[in-house]
Formats: sequence, structure tokens, C-alpha cells
Amino acid sequence: MTFLNPLVLLGLITAAIPVILHLLNLRKLRTIEFSTLTFLKELQQTKIRRLKLRQILLLIIRTLLVIFIVLAFSRPALRGTILGSLGSQAHSTIVFILDDSFSMTGNDEHGEYFKQAKETTDKLINLLKEGDEAFLIKLSDVPQATIDPATHDFTALRTIVHESQISAIRRPLDDAIGLSVKLLQRSKNANKEVYIISDLQQTLLSQRSVSIPENNTSLFDDHSNFFFVPIGVKDIANVSLDSIDITTTILEKDKPISVIASIGNFGTTPLSNYIISTYIDGIKVAQKNLTIEPWGYAKTEFSISSKRTGFIRGYLELENDAIELDNRRYFTFYIPEQINIAVIANSEMDKRLLLLALRSGETKSGHSLLNIQQYTSQKFPFIDLNKIDVLLLSNIPSFSSTDANRIKYFIEEGGGLVLFPGDNIIIENYNSNLLPALKIPPIDYSPTASVQADNLSFQKIDLDHPLFTNVFGQDRSTQQQAVIESPNVIKSIKRHAGKESRIIISLSDGTPFLSEHNIGEGKLLFFSSAPLLSWSDFPLKGIFAPLIYRSMIFVSSTEEKNNSYLTGESPAITLRKSLAGNTNRQFSITSPEGINELIHPANSIVNKRATTKPMIFTASRFANSGFYEVRQNSNIISLLGVNTDRLESDTRKISQINLLNEMKRYGIAAGKIHFSKPGDSLQSEILQSRFGVELWQYCIGLALILAIIEMLIARDSRKATKDSL
Repeated sequence: MTFLNPLVLLGLITAAIPVILHLLNLRKLRTIEFSTLTFLKELQQTKIRRLKLRQILLLIIRTLLVIFIVLAFSRPALRGTILGSLGSQAHSTIVFILDDSFSMTGNDEHGEYFKQAKETTDKLINLLKEGDEAFLIKLSDVPQATIDPATHDFTALRTIVHESQISAIRRPLDDAIGLSVKLLQRSKNANKEVYIISDLQQTLLSQRSVSIPENNTSLFDDHSNFFFVPIGVKDIANVSLDSIDITTTILEKDKPISVIASIGNFGTTPLSNYIISTYIDGIKVAQKNLTIEPWGYAKTEFSISSKRTGFIRGYLELENDAIELDNRRYFTFYIPEQINIAVIANSEMDKRLLLLALRSGETKSGHSLLNIQQYTSQKFPFIDLNKIDVLLLSNIPSFSSTDANRIKYFIEEGGGLVLFPGDNIIIENYNSNLLPALKIPPIDYSPTASVQADNLSFQKIDLDHPLFTNVFGQDRSTQQQAVIESPNVIKSIKRHAGKESRIIISLSDGTPFLSEHNIGEGKLLFFSSAPLLSWSDFPLKGIFAPLIYRSMIFVSSTEEKNNSYLTGESPAITLRKSLAGNTNRQFSITSPEGINELIHPANSIVNKRATTKPMIFTASRFANSGFYEVRQNSNIISLLGVNTDRLESDTRKISQINLLNEMKRYGIAAGKIHFSKPGDSLQSEILQSRFGVELWQYCIGLALILAIIEMLIARDSRKATKDSL
């Protein structure tokens, strides 16, 4: 016996009211004897005793009447195993959690897993009776799913189940269980049941912590039962593309781009000569054969190139297998059509050798990736930095605090800076204005001409840095001395790069010759020697021109390569800074199915710093894998690659013991968890777990009977009282 509304039992106190009224009616009155009444008193003695018995009987009936009314509102219930078929009279709140993730496309001798799951859910709906209520949660819908009112229309519920389709979105079971807590906590029904119809992968439950009450009680009450209905009895052999990584940072037209792919074999059979292909703009450009051990991973590297600039679409594809949705993985990258460079120097000597290096990439027709604009330091405050990708500063004597802040915000918001010293720089000004603004350690002292015996040379070069990728061949470790001839450095500024920087080239005295600094969304390359022969013969070395040219491309690379997201995400999308100044702003995002959605930037207001922050958008969550185009009017301004979650590709099933241990995190007792196979035994097992009957109807019936009896006895009692008088 249990009470579904136990607080109502406090109303039993009202059962004392008839007793109190009865005691008040027993007040003794003073008796005056008359001789003429003695005979009558003896004649009525028997009737008076009967009257008292009626009063006691009325007292009992009225007390019971109050008790049964209170019990009816407290909703007492008994288990179905006690009263057998009467158990169907208890109302139930049912939550169906249907796994519609793409691993459910697997097959066994009973057909597709998802088809089996829908058929099983349909059979469970048949157990619902009039007065029951039900919720349907598809895993792909959470956590965005809204808590709609429960449905009592089971025909409509079947229709929704039958029309359900496999989703590319993966969600852990934790989210659905959390939603079930909210649904069941507001239910007053005797039976509360959650059915999880799934293939029960190991990755179904996440490992994140679960918030349970401080007293370690369950998130669910004692009336809640969980039924895990596993679909499929065996692990499905599956091969999936686990990840793609574009390792090349400096992306140029017709230049090699390195793509590394990881492939997982979720099966007991080793794979040999397994084919993986690479496509660029829909055209196959490479293919390889792989060997992968059982339950193992293999990595392979492709070298690809693009014959055009702009946004490039690419994907890798595996052979077809049991689960096809994870056999293709998308990636994107951006090759700039042109990079706008602002060269700022006050004399021709400070920029002459730099300009020769920057123009080394020009074609015979005169076309160049770098669009070079030249300014003096006096013109710097008037430069529209929204139209500049890279600032190249050479031998600028000093910076005002306003100029230093402009440079700081320019880099933070995605711009690039290449900084050279010179004979005219004022170290104190650099140390007080520019370098503190950029959070770079100060320069130790002014450069002075060194004695020839003390001249410096390159000590260590970080050949793994993107600046040197595909420049010195594949075997970099043995080519440092042969390929890169160290210059004779006569002058250099003494400085420390700082803990958060990366030293690309160090000098023989241990100080940096070239260091990289990441500042906000942008990059800074800081040289310690001027591009002058009076400082070093570095401009005469073969490394000078390619290093300067590639430095411009490197620091301008603000567009995120492999702009990849997962299905189900609603990410914040950041657009390139060069688009921030546009005034004609009508933005949309187009899905792989061609569906357009208008989006609006969250921060498109020009600030007071003469630059504009990158525009940030939040789109609806990505429902399918593929390419999503962000457009301004009809122009593509960003390209996103959306892929499925790799965790869904692991088809190994979770054991019952591990699943029970996971459910303990919610405080759910093992006795409340049931593992059932689809079939005829499922119905009987469910009925046995329920509170089979609510007794409130019987309490109301007894109360009505007692009320009728009370009316009859009370009327007879009043008649007897009149006769006795």
C-alpha cells in the first residue's frame, strides 16, 4: 500500500469532529423527579437504550465517512501482483526515449535496428490505457526539446513514431534522462515508467558529472521504473572516418596542402587494401589503400592542391559498409585571392629590400598575391585598418599611445603585424607604449655596432614552424645546415620573447632573432635585426625573400582552416575582419539541402577604436552533415564543413553491469532498472512492476454507502426521539 498524495492524510484530523460533537451532546442536565412520570420512565427505558445505540452507531459512521473521504483524496494504491488484472486500472505516465542516431541504421537477422525500435515502441504504446499519459523523446531532439504537455492521443503518437527518421545528430542519453526527470516530477499518476529503446552503445552515456541532491537521494521517486529495451544482439562491424586535420598553415594556390586523416576499425576482422579517397570541389584527386587492425586506428596523409582561390570544399570518403553516414568527412579551407599589405617606413632604405622580397611572388604577367601599399609613419593615423590585412613596420622611431592602441586592437581583431627595428627607433618609447600594449617583454638596450669577433649567427631554427613547411623538402632534420645558411648578424636588439611566444630563430647569444606572438585573433612576427646590410647580411641569403614573403601570408591567415563543426551544434560563427566594414548587411546561411536561413550579426557596431570587431552569428543547429554556406546577399563569405560525431561510430555495446553503475549516478536503485527483450514477455514484466490499482474509487464508494446509511439511521433516530417524547 502506498499513497500518491500523502499530504492529504493530514485531513484525518477532521475525523475527530464527529467525536467532539458527540461528547458535547453528552452534557448532564439536572433531573427533577415527578411522581406521575415514574411509570412513563420505566416504559421508555428500552427505547432510550436503543436511541443511545443509534447515536454511537452514527458517531462511528460519520467518523468513517470523513476517513474514507480523506483516503480517497490521498489516492492509496496497491501493486498489480497483489490484485492481478485489476492492476490495469492504475493510471501511468510513460516516457519513451527513442534512439534515432545513425548507428541505428545497422542490420541483423531481424532487419534494420531503427525499424525494430519503432516496432517495439508501437507495441509498448499498445499497453497504454485510457487515462494514461505519454511523452516521446527522440535523442536527436534533446537538449533543445521543449517539454510539451503529455499526449493522450495514442493514435497520433503511433503516427509520430512511424514517421520518425534516422538523424545525423548524436546526443548522450544523459540529456534525455535529465528531461525525463522534469516530466515525471510533475506527474501525479501511480505508475511512472521510462522506456529506453536503443542499441545501447558504450558511448550512449557521457562521462560528465551529474547533479544529484546533496543528501544523495534519487532524482526519481519510488514510483519510477526504467526499462532498457536493447535493439540488436551483436556488435556491428563498422569503419569510420574519425578525424581530419589540415596541417598546412600557409595556403596558396597550386601549392601542396597536407591533410591527415584518422580511420577507425570497429570490428573483429583486420582490414587490408581498404580504400580511402580524397575529393576537392567534387573531383577525386587522390586515393590510398589502408591496413587497419581490429579495434584499431590508422592514419594516412594526403598532399593535395587547389587550382583556384577562395573557399575550397573537400571531403574524404571510405568504402560503403554497414553504417554509411560516417564514411564521409568534410573539410574546408580558404585560399586568399589577395592580401592587402601596408608597408610603413620613413625612408626608402628601410623598405627597399623588403619590397624586393614581397614582389618575389609576382607572376610573369605582373599578378601578385600581395597588394602592397606604402605609407610613412605620419600617415599611419589616417589608414583605414578595416581594409588592411597586414601591417609591416620598419624602423618606426616611436608610437603615440593612440597609435599603439590602434595596432593592439588591429591585431586582436584578426590583423597581422610584422615588426622590424632600425637605427632610428627610440627604445624607451617602444618599452613604454607599443610593447606593453602588445604584452611583449621590453627591449634590453639600444643596438650598437659589435666587434667582428662578437658577431652573431643563427643558433637554432624551428623547422617545424609553418613558415618553413614545403620549403626545404621532407627530411628537414638533416637539411638545416645545408639549406639555411646563417647570416652574419652585426647588430640586433637584445630582448626576451616571453613565455607565451614561440621562438622561430634564435641567435648564438641565446636571444631571439625571430619570434611569433599570438595576440587575440591575430599574429605578430618580431624580428630583432633590421633589413639593412649595415645590420646583417641576412637580406643577401637565400632564406630572406621566401621568409619575408611567407611571413605576410602567415600573419594574414585569420580565416579558420578546416572550419568544421558537428551535427547538432548551434555554434557562434565568426566572419573575417575584412567583411566587418560592409554596410549592405543581409546575411543568410544555406544548408546542404539548399534551405536558406536569415541570420543577423550579434556585434556589428563600429567601435571607437577605428576598427570593427569581427561579426559573430548564431545559426540554428546543424541537422545534417555537409557544407553550409554563409552568404552576404549572393556572395559566399564563409564556408563551414559539418560532420557527424565520431563517438556514434563505435558500435560496441555497453554491458548491463556498466549500465547499472552509470545509472547509480542518478541515484536510481538497481531494483528499479529492468532489461527486457522485445517480445511477449515484455508486457507481463511491465505489468508486474506497476502499482496495479488505485483504491480511491473504492473509498468514494464506501463513503457514499456510509452517507446513505447515516441518512437512514439519522432519520429513524429523529422519529424514535419524537415517539419517545
